[in-house]
Amino acid sequence: MPWLTARFAVPRLADGPKVSLGVLWAISLLVAVGLSAVLVGVVLVPIAAVAGLQVAHSWSEHEYTDRWATALTAGALALSGYFGVAALGAAVLAITLALVAYAVLLPLPKGTNRIRLAASLILSAGPAGLASGCLLALAVDLPQAFVSLLVLVSAYEIGDFLIGSGAANAFEGPIAGLVGLLLVAVGLYLLLPHPFTTSNLPVYAAVAALGAPAGQFAASAILPIGTAWAPALRRLDSYLLVAPIWLLLF
Repeated sequence: MPWLTARFAVPRLADGPKVSLGVLWAISLLVAVGLSAVLVGVVLVPIAAVAGLQVAHSWSEHEYTDRWATALTAGALALSGYFGVAALGAAVLAITLALVAYAVLLPLPKGTNRIRLAASLILSAGPAGLASGCLLALAVDLPQAFVSLLVLVSAYEIGDFLIGSGAANAFEGPIAGLVGLLLVAVGLYLLLPHPFTTSNLPVYAAVAALGAPAGQFAASAILPIGTAWAPALRRLDSYLLVAPIWLLLF
């Protein structure tokens, strides 16, 4: 389809066990948060690390980068969310400075653009690590909010994938996903899990509705082209913006 050749395309290819893996992902997080926040970290930290590795790998075809440095820092950033918002903020600052120092100080192949290297390292590690860290912080401090975010975004992703995988444009999938998210938001409004109220739940639902599709396009912007192979990043892409904003609002 012509859409898939666009710079910011969001691939929704139906080949392979994508549906079963998506279901397994959601169920594993639900089971983990029901048992222990530590188990949520066991799921999220490796995904963040692999996402960092895959994004850096996608850029390695265009310029010098370091896949293992981004994998390590993305995983460390995700893990910091277990220790709270302050630790997560400190990790964001420390990891950003460490990656810049890596690009500036370490011996590199002649002709390497150190500014571009620093930018590619931060883009490879930061978004996936931050989204995972924010999700983990929510799971630790506000598990019901974490579950609410998970079911909202999962509803969006189900509608987006089922319709978008057969669509010839960029709009049908997100529209179907937003319909699913709206239905789940109505159910949450009736249940009002802690810490939501009738006045603030619509705000959080609106953030999810705007942030989930925007996060998918943000993931495409992080990659050299939207269709670049980075399945771990695509597992997190709908959370890239929503998770940090929800955590900030809470």
